Amino acid sequence: MSQKGQTAVICLSKVNGGMELAAVKLARILSAEMGIIFMARDGGFIEKERVNHFENYDISLHVIDFKSYFSLKLISSVREVIKNNNIKNIIFLGASEMRSLYFACLGLNVNFIIRQGSKKTTPKKDPIHRLFYSNINHFVGNCEYIKQNMKETLPIPKHATLSRIYSSLKLPLHVETKKQNDVLDIVLVGRIHPGKGQLDAIKACEVLYKNNIKFTLRFLGDIQHKEYHQDILKYLDNSPFKNSVEIVGYTKEVPKYLQQSDIFLFPALGEGMSNAIIEALGYGLITIIYDDTSSPEFKTLGFNIHLTKENNVKNLQDILFNISKDITIEKEQATQNMPLARKVFATTREKNEYLNLLR
Repeated sequence: MSQKGQTAVICLSKVNGGMELAAVKLARILSAEMGIIFMARDGGFIEKERVNHFENYDISLHVIDFKSYFSLKLISSVREVIKNNNIKNIIFLGASEMRSLYFACLGLNVNFIIRQGSKKTTPKKDPIHRLFYSNINHFVGNCEYIKQNMKETLPIPKHATLSRIYSSLKLPLHVETKKQNDVLDIVLVGRIHPGKGQLDAIKACEVLYKNNIKFTLRFLGDIQHKEYHQDILKYLDNSPFKNSVEIVGYTKEVPKYLQQSDIFLFPALGEGMSNAIIEALGYGLITIIYDDTSSPEFKTLGFNIHLTKENNVKNLQDILFNISKDITIEKEQATQNMPLARKVFATTREKNEYLNLLR
């Protein structure tokens, strides 16, 4: 067990997405070395799934009830947990609550780590934000691109460090991949949201239909944007291959669907080092993603993946059609990603890198 001080992981988001799952995973990993305090939002996804997330782990969940990102209630609630549990380290996944967390930690000599995994477009280097970020000791991006993005958009104090820690996943040693047949099974894992690219994925599959190539397309992920969900349904109503597309929604059986699929199609923009992509590589799926933000890093790390050129539907269609013609070779190359994914995204590596930041 580690001799580091009491550590808290904070993620106050109410939705179900990559950041929330990353926070839960990080807490689990660190709990093998120490007891972890986890602060989550009352009524949010993490709190609602508390049993599934934290049962059998040395993690104590503290539920924070608040309505505004910047409020006395949020400040006092977090500060109370910090003081009552003698917390020395905080790892925060988020951004919106930063103002409240600044005041919650004020004068308490907390080693504050902020971890980010998505691209920020608006710089926050004005005097007010410099104050709110002045108590942060370590800034962590989950890939080189996000690390550089943090440097460009956030007011990093002179005393603070900036580093890259790749996310990790506990990937299985043995995976029973799908046996090749006359149907291309395609999957996209990500919440139903305009930024995740479900409509682009559907449009990309038109090339398969036009060339009489049998396929299925499944979307796994929480329906979080109702208008976008309706847009998808309306588009499918007028599509000749609507019966080949299935919106599964949120599921705890992602590995099962990955093992039933040939291709992982993820035309999303602004992603960091997505857990969904890492998992697809670890399960040996042929992976197609937009060439955006962190995507080229997968190539640099040695993975066999397909990146688009102009990040549009025509690019996706060309790649999909070419894969369909060489599916046997493509599947063989994709299986070579599996041992590399287990090595690069090992949980022990991520755990040790965070332990080095704790005190």
